[in-house]
Amino acid sequence: MSAAPGTAAGVKVLLGLSAALLAWRFWVLPQLGITLYIDEAQYWTWAQHLDWGYFSKPPGVAALIWLSTALFGDGLLGVKALAMLCYPAAAAACWAIARRLYDERTAFWSAVTVLTLPMFAWLGLFVSTDALLTLFWALALWAYLRALDSDAWADWLLLGAVCGLGLLSKYTMAAWLGAAFLHLLAFHRTRLGTAKPWLAGGLALLILAPNIYWNFTHDFPTLKHTADITLNKKAGGGFKALGEFWAAQWISFGPVLGSVFFILLAQVRQSWRDDRTRLLLWFALPLWAVVSAQAMKSSANANWAAPAFAPAAIAAVAWLVQREKQRLLVIGLAINIALVAAVYHWPSLLAAAHVQNPAKKSPFARAMGWDELGRQLTPIIQAHPDAVLIADNRTLLAHMLYELRDLSPAAASWNPSGVASDHYKLTTDLRPWIGKDAILITQDPAGQFINYFAAVDKLATLKAPLDATTTRDMDVYLLRGFKGY
Repeated sequence: MSAAPGTAAGVKVLLGLSAALLAWRFWVLPQLGITLYIDEAQYWTWAQHLDWGYFSKPPGVAALIWLSTALFGDGLLGVKALAMLCYPAAAAACWAIARRLYDERTAFWSAVTVLTLPMFAWLGLFVSTDALLTLFWALALWAYLRALDSDAWADWLLLGAVCGLGLLSKYTMAAWLGAAFLHLLAFHRTRLGTAKPWLAGGLALLILAPNIYWNFTHDFPTLKHTADITLNKKAGGGFKALGEFWAAQWISFGPVLGSVFFILLAQVRQSWRDDRTRLLLWFALPLWAVVSAQAMKSSANANWAAPAFAPAAIAAVAWLVQREKQRLLVIGLAINIALVAAVYHWPSLLAAAHVQNPAKKSPFARAMGWDELGRQLTPIIQAHPDAVLIADNRTLLAHMLYELRDLSPAAASWNPSGVASDHYKLTTDLRPWIGKDAILITQDPAGQFINYFAAVDKLATLKAPLDATTTRDMDVYLLRGFKGY
């Protein structure tokens, strides 16, 4: 802790640690026996047809994968590479924020903390909208501090550009903009009497405008989907769901830093008297409040408040550093790295412990077996080159389109209702294939297809072993002569 972390030597240490963590992730991914998760596979298919919007998300994640695969190929690591780089970049932004608010030592340890947080270490293995959102959330806070200090046009416009890119990544960035407006209203009201913050907001909306226009021309599917998952009540919810969500947040911080953060909340009056702590919490707590309300209403995934961890981690580190609790901070970081190592090597730990049915106890199980199903499906597709590949759910279609990427088969979602309830139902149409054959992949009985085709013949049941007793299964049918819906 006595090193001069703000010096060139300290920066080199941070760069070395970032490189080591990235190398660890790049090494461990192929060892896990997985392919892409469903959302990653779907985002990959989006990236094959770049647009200003998609059914459930704005275009940021598709553009990120498009660039990543253009640089590194369509393999597992190529799809994930740039998303994995977003988290070290967010740590660098947190270093800049903490250096501006506090000092070089706090900046150094804030960056180390963000690099090793269990939340970001887990997300750092995958492609999700949280990657870009977390990066732009942190960059926006850094740009906001610059704009407040300098009041220069360049810094306000930089803020607007970053916020606009954040909105193109995930609409959750709107929570950051709302927090910034309220912060200006409460503590810098005179700034709202000038044009600069308003033009920064206008620039953000201008950058988002193509996505808004895309939604307008497609009957607002993304906005409707976002409103549906946010506002419509589903099963669950209540204090149990809220408790589970906050327990997950505590683990995602790590036991030590999570406890420090809860101390900051318990001592909220004292925390609020410190301008710097208040500012950091200002850009963290509103997002947690929104997601907590969602947990009470139905349920909430642990990662839905991921961007809030960046400013909150700085506040927790500053609390420890100011009280000279360096040893506790180092212990907290060591525990976090141990937690990350346990998750990264969980399949190996299960194997070493001779656990029965390890696939059922693995957090990676949902990404297992799809590559093997794709290998088994390949010769069937090659034997029927004029047939269209169809599926009755997006999971199968997304996974198989990725696994069959070298063949690039024509594909469509089965959608007799005509309701655009996912990306493939929105963007594909089976009606041009009337009179032609189809290859159906399904995990359900195929009886519903009999009235729509001249003949239905089962070709195979594909099985991909996940462990000694568990397989991932998929039935394949040849559907002859599509009659239309």
